[in-house]
Amino acid sequence: MAITIEQAQQRLLERLSPLEEELAPLRQTLGRILTRPVSAPLAQPPFDRSPLDGYAVRAADLAGASGERPAVLTVVDTLFAGDESRVPVAPGQAVRLMTGAMLPAGADCVIRQEDTDLGERQVQVFAALSAGTNCIRRGEEYGSGDRLLTAGQRIDAAAAAVAAGAGLTALPVRRRPRAAVLATGDEIIPPGQPLPPGKVYDANTAYLTARLDQLGAVCRTETVGDDAAALTAALIRLGRETDLVVTTGGVSVGQKDLLEPVLRHMGATLLFHGIAMKPGMPTLCALWEGTVFLCLSGNPFSAAVAFELLVPPTLAILTDDPSLLPVRTSARAAADIEKTGGLRRFLRAAYRGGVVTVPGSQANGQMRSMIGCNCFVDMPEETVCVRKGAPVSVVLLAEGRPL
Repeated sequence: MAITIEQAQQRLLERLSPLEEELAPLRQTLGRILTRPVSAPLAQPPFDRSPLDGYAVRAADLAGASGERPAVLTVVDTLFAGDESRVPVAPGQAVRLMTGAMLPAGADCVIRQEDTDLGERQVQVFAALSAGTNCIRRGEEYGSGDRLLTAGQRIDAAAAAVAAGAGLTALPVRRRPRAAVLATGDEIIPPGQPLPPGKVYDANTAYLTARLDQLGAVCRTETVGDDAAALTAALIRLGRETDLVVTTGGVSVGQKDLLEPVLRHMGATLLFHGIAMKPGMPTLCALWEGTVFLCLSGNPFSAAVAFELLVPPTLAILTDDPSLLPVRTSARAAADIEKTGGLRRFLRAAYRGGVVTVPGSQANGQMRSMIGCNCFVDMPEETVCVRKGAPVSVVLLAEGRPL
């Protein structure tokens, strides 16, 4: 018996838990979720330094200095960014500094070079300063042991920069889900090959793998014909090597619809087969040895609808990333929206600025009108028509990351 999409989501999601932690190289953590807090192994900056080009001096030596009565100091050293300071500043002395250079011992301020004559052995200073002026102190950004990143935080470029600035090369994050797309059917031909009569090019694999990539999964693909033994072998192999197997085709009630009997023969636990919606009604879901098997229609848009309503929330649980959960909102219809048939229906649409536009073509076997769409309009079973300007429920597609 068909169940609602909400019931299907609940049956699946309540059986899942987050994937294990891994220590991933910094560049591979972008967009992923931190599993535990990260503390600073050192202070930042790790030493007192100068924010500008100038001279490290003692404020007491500049008392009363002006353009008419400059303070004259002996230059005892020159430091560039990256140099270690070895010569302290004594009374009456200065150290030439470039931006980012370490402050020498004894100095308590930095006079900018514009307020001097740029002397190399002796320097005339034309302004007075107070202690602490133009000094960036050790630990000013954070101290050793301070919390840098928090558990559950998504790693972005700024977080990666903070980690790198603390000397870290890897972060503890959720392992990326391993997924497989298995296209089934004797009629399927990979793009790029000659198309024999009666065959069709495989569009489903392109859509499903692109979305899995966007949603952060590591994806592989295979194709298998309508042969029970070959299908069983492929499902067992992929089930042992991945966290999620998405199949297309073979889930209806025809003579070559083999997915349900094959999964039952494998000993898989069937969670549901049939959702009270169009398109995507014959969708099947099962669990086998900890792997999720989501079996979708062979019709491209039917597969897309079930995928978008079930796979992003599945990955949200596995990756501990709530941003992948479905987001519902209300929008105003840009034009009249009509629904045929009695079942609840999901229509591809484009949502912009609170208004939703539904393209004219909604055929299950067509994907061209899906281009530019970023949501589904949810038309309840009892609804026949939504008039222009009326509110309508919209499910926004999870964005993931650009390919």
